[in-house]
Amino acid sequence: MNNKNIYTDIKDIFINEDEVADFVNLDNSITCYNKIVSALKKPLKLILFYGKPGSGKTFLLNKIASDLQKDKKLIFFPHPFFSEATFIEALCEDIYGNKLDNINNFESFVAHYSKEFKNKDEILQNQIVVILDEAQLYPTELIEKIRLMADTRLFKFLFTIHKTENEDVLAKDYFQTRIWESIELGSANTNEIIVYLQRKIGQKGYDKYLNFQKKDYNKAYELCCGNLRTLNKIMYKFYEICEYYEQNQPSKLSSEDTNIKILTMSALDTGIIHA
Repeated sequence: MNNKNIYTDIKDIFINEDEVADFVNLDNSITCYNKIVSALKKPLKLILFYGKPGSGKTFLLNKIASDLQKDKKLIFFPHPFFSEATFIEALCEDIYGNKLDNINNFESFVAHYSKEFKNKDEILQNQIVVILDEAQLYPTELIEKIRLMADTRLFKFLFTIHKTENEDVLAKDYFQTRIWESIELGSANTNEIIVYLQRKIGQKGYDKYLNFQKKDYNKAYELCCGNLRTLNKIMYKFYEICEYYEQNQPSKLSSEDTNIKILTMSALDTGIIHA
C-alpha cells in the first residue's frame, strides 16, 4: 500500500512556528501588533515588549519586521549578542553590507555613522528601528551602550524579553528606569486556542482533519496552559500518532474519545505531563 498518509503533511504545519506566511492573528497578538506599531511611530528611544516564553513574541516580531520594512528602515536581530564588538559589526553589516575596519565599538561607530547627516532633522528622517529579541540575555554593559546609542536618535530600539516565574527580568534597573513604553503579550485563552488551531489547519486546507469539539479544545488548553509553543509540540505529536494509526489501526481514529486520548498521549510523549 503506497497511498500517501495525509497526517504526514498535517503534522509538519506545527514545526515552522516563525514563518510570516503562517502567522495567525489572535486577539492578544493583534492588540500587541497595533501597540508596537503605534509606539514605533512615537518619538520614543526605547520600547519594551515582553511575555512568557512560547507566547508568540518572535512570531509577532517577524510579522512586524516584514510589514514595517516596506515603509521604514528596520533591522531585526532574532539572536542575542554578548559583546559590544560583535553587535557593532552586525550593525555595520546590515547598514553598509560589510564590516568596517577599526569600527568595533560604540564610540567609533557613532562617530563614523553620524557624519552622514547634517542636522537633527536629517537624523530623525533616517532613524533606524532596531528590534532586539532575547534582550534579557544581553550583558548589562552592552545594554548600557545601546541606551547611549538610542540617546543619539540615530536609532530607536525595541527590546523583547522573556517574563519568567524564576527571574523577574523587568525588575532589572536598566529595563525599569529607561524604558519609555512597555507592551505585554499575554498567554492565549481557550477561545484563542480554538482560533489558532482552526486557522493554522485551515490555512493549508486541512479543515476536515481537525475534528475537535469544545471538550477537545478545553483539553488542549489545559495541557498547553495557553502557551503556543507547547501547543505546537502537542499538535505535532498528535498528528504523528494519527499518522501511525491511519497506517496501522485506522479504527482507533473513529472512537468518540479519540482526540482526548491522543492529546494526552502527545503530552505524555513530549514530557509536558507525566504519568
